[in-house]
Amino acid sequence: MKKSDNISRIELVALHFVKELKAIFSDRGAILILMGAMLIYPLLYSVGYFNETLTDLGIGVVDLDHTELSRKYTQMIDATPELNVTFELQSLKEAKDLFMQNKIKGVVLIENGFQKSVLSGDQANVAVYADASYFLKYRNEYLAVAYTNAYFSGGISVKKYMLEGNSIQQAKISSDPLPVFTHILYNPASSYGSFVMPGIILIIIQQTLLIGIGLMGGSFSESKDSPFLLPISNRTREIIPYLAGKSGAYLAVTIINIAFAVFMVHHWFNYPDKASALDILMLLLPYALAVISLGIGISTLFKHRESAIVFMVFLSPIALFLSGLSWPTSAIPEWLVAISKVLPSTNVIPAYLRLRIMGVGMEGIKHDLLQVYGQAAAYMILVAIYFTFRIFKEKRRSKLNNPE
Repeated sequence: MKKSDNISRIELVALHFVKELKAIFSDRGAILILMGAMLIYPLLYSVGYFNETLTDLGIGVVDLDHTELSRKYTQMIDATPELNVTFELQSLKEAKDLFMQNKIKGVVLIENGFQKSVLSGDQANVAVYADASYFLKYRNEYLAVAYTNAYFSGGISVKKYMLEGNSIQQAKISSDPLPVFTHILYNPASSYGSFVMPGIILIIIQQTLLIGIGLMGGSFSESKDSPFLLPISNRTREIIPYLAGKSGAYLAVTIINIAFAVFMVHHWFNYPDKASALDILMLLLPYALAVISLGIGISTLFKHRESAIVFMVFLSPIALFLSGLSWPTSAIPEWLVAISKVLPSTNVIPAYLRLRIMGVGMEGIKHDLLQVYGQAAAYMILVAIYFTFRIFKEKRRSKLNNPE
């Protein structure tokens, strides 16, 4: 039902806000995407990464030396949190068979003559067979053996220096004259969940919004209705109220999602958090507006609901890759990085991680914040221009069909 021409712009904003909210909550598909997915995905991923780090990977040790030192070395490997010696084997062939059957994740080979080489001061060799097709497992196996080698060698050196008449303190200094102290910042446990989940949550917010808005846009295109309430002669003044009301409806839904996924889930799973809630909202609200504006613009391209789902699902892995979470942007070609700036998540995720994980404060992300506000404004202006041309075409078509 069309409203009179003298209705105020504020009333138009309120009408479109209520109209869009009613449309969202009356569409089961939109509810499932915009709210159901935001309840399920952050929890599902967070529970999946709950253990945070890979520990106790089962490996096999092939000890061809069968001496006291080789057994001690095996025990030291087993004592590492990363590895668990589940099989002590007699040959590499036996180890290979177990590896191919996926009963062990790696193999450590202690060669014959290990103890003799160690006691005589010669270099002893230990071989590590690890599956590099799975980098996290490979990293754990390699680092655990490297740490074991360092401690084992250090112990041998200390004993050697003490036999020469040095005190234990002098022996420790002589065996490691230049010690390296490593301080892991922002993620001390090197947990994978704490590394990946904060950024993944922002991508989930973006993609569910884009899919939900596209779904609603496709439904509206199928209905052949006009999105405007005023008569065609006065619709240009309704563009801004229409966009403001529509955006406000999606922003209201997004704020609920942010409260759950960004604050509650983050707190439940103890992800690093060095920012205030106000600072986080100051970054994420323009982010939400930018995504909503982009979604409204893209939704005008879809003539059917299914088109929105297919396109956005196709876009999701691209958004994840270009975000810099799975691969650093410094290693991505510059032209691809430039294209990726079209997606709000590409600009926001690095700023969000610096703000929340590193605790740089708003001053440290001031440039990024201005970019996000600029992106939101640019998308809104482009959408407004699109609807202006659309109304102009409708007016011209109306005049051709109804000449005076």
